Amino acid sequence: MITKKEIAEHLGISRTAVSLVLNNTPSSTISIETRSKILQAAKELGYRDVESSPKLCFILYERDANDPRYMRELHLVEQAASRHGYGLIYMNVTNAPESMDKLRKALDSKEIDGSVVSGDVDEYLIRVLRGYPPPFVLLGLPLKDNIDDLSYAMTDDVKLAYDATRYLISLGHTRIALFTGSLDYKIHQCFLQGFGQAYEASGITLDKSLIQISNEENGYELCKRAEMLRLDYTAVFCANTVLQFGVRQRLQELGVSVPDDVSLISAGFTELAKVSVPQLTTYYVEETAKAEVVTMLVDLINRPASGRRTCSFTEFSRHEGGTTGPRKG
Repeated sequence: MITKKEIAEHLGISRTAVSLVLNNTPSSTISIETRSKILQAAKELGYRDVESSPKLCFILYERDANDPRYMRELHLVEQAASRHGYGLIYMNVTNAPESMDKLRKALDSKEIDGSVVSGDVDEYLIRVLRGYPPPFVLLGLPLKDNIDDLSYAMTDDVKLAYDATRYLISLGHTRIALFTGSLDYKIHQCFLQGFGQAYEASGITLDKSLIQISNEENGYELCKRAEMLRLDYTAVFCANTVLQFGVRQRLQELGVSVPDDVSLISAGFTELAKVSVPQLTTYYVEETAKAEVVTMLVDLINRPASGRRTCSFTEFSRHEGGTTGPRKG
């Protein structure tokens, strides 16, 4: 049977666009023209979604539908769901009343057997999900409290930040900046904790002015702020590849060489890491490990009385991009 990847290659467009259209994403920004081309190609090439197959749902909450950080998660969940004999529905949801109404209708339709939930999950979304029968598993753990009865697959972000920062230190960097997002979110608190632990373990005094926070997670603006503050740094650990890409853009405008003058490393692995020139150096969880979230959900569907499922990813791979190097001078 024809796959979404083959349709994308046939049309010369991204697999993300094909997935968004064929998963019938309601808030997708794909143009009508492109959508028509994808649907026509799917028909001509013989693509068919098995309507009678059970369905899982990937819920992306309070994030842009095309956010590259979550498109990789969508792809791996889709692949893992297929291996378990499930189709996948993708819903991009906000806390706006009309958006939540669509989610409630979907959960109440009995079409969805279970959900993988990602994005900026909050207590409001959890309350809504608890009100319907399909089980759900969080991919990530952005909540502060009240998680004792929740199923989740989370990355040990403290250890990831520690490992990435220690790697920069091993390259001779002692003035490492942290560019991260709002500390209202658990993930950014964890990055801060791991970053500080790496300094402490290395016996290096941390200049706290090197810790810069952006609620919008805008690396370009954080880099400009560092300029205005005249911060002296030779490396940056960024909370994600979107931040890292923005920093890379600003440094390029300034004529600052990466990695000769400044090294950049981040958490996660997205398309941005590959399309950047040079490619971005990142620490990330392998897809085979992260797909465990679907196995957990399917087990929860089949054996609901056996209790919640939890998993922590503690081992990381490093994508050897071209944005890190030994400290010069």
